[in-house]
Amino acid sequence: MNKIKLLLVIVAVFTLFLSATSSAESVTGKEYQAVVDTAYNYFNGAANGNQKLLSKAFDLEFGHVKMINVDKKTGKETIRTVPLKEFSGYFKKATKDIWSANILSVDIVDDKMAMVKLDFDTPKTHYIDYLVMYKRENEWRIINKTFVATKK
Repeated sequence: MNKIKLLLVIVAVFTLFLSATSSAESVTGKEYQAVVDTAYNYFNGAANGNQKLLSKAFDLEFGHVKMINVDKKTGKETIRTVPLKEFSGYFKKATKDIWSANILSVDIVDDKMAMVKLDFDTPKTHYIDYLVMYKRENEWRIINKTFVATKK
C-alpha cells in the first residue's frame, strides 16, 4: 500500500512540476501555485482517503459537487447536487488502484476566483473535472466541482 501512495505522490509532484513549468499564461506565480496545490490536495486526498487534504481543498461550508444522474428505468438525465462535505466522506480509505491526474488549464480572475480543468484517470473511469475556487480568508478552496465520467 505504501508503494502506491509513494507512486501517487511522485506522479502528482511530477505533473505539478510540468504544469507549472509549461504554462504560458501570465498569472501571479504565488496564486497560480496555490490554486494548483488546492487541485492536487483534492486529488491526493481522494486517492489516499486523506480527509485532512480534502478539507484543505474543499470549502466544506459552502461547496457542492454537481453530477449527471441517469434514471436507470427511464434513461432521463438529471443533475444531482451533493454538498462537498458529504462528497468528501466518500473517500475514507486509500485506493488500491493507481490514479493519475493532470491539470489541463488554470484560469485565475483578480487573484480571487479560479477555474481548474483536471483530467482525472482511474483504471475503471476517466473523469474531466471543472473545479471552481474562491480565495476566502486568504485560502483557495473548491466551491464547486462538476465533472463528466466515462466508464472504460
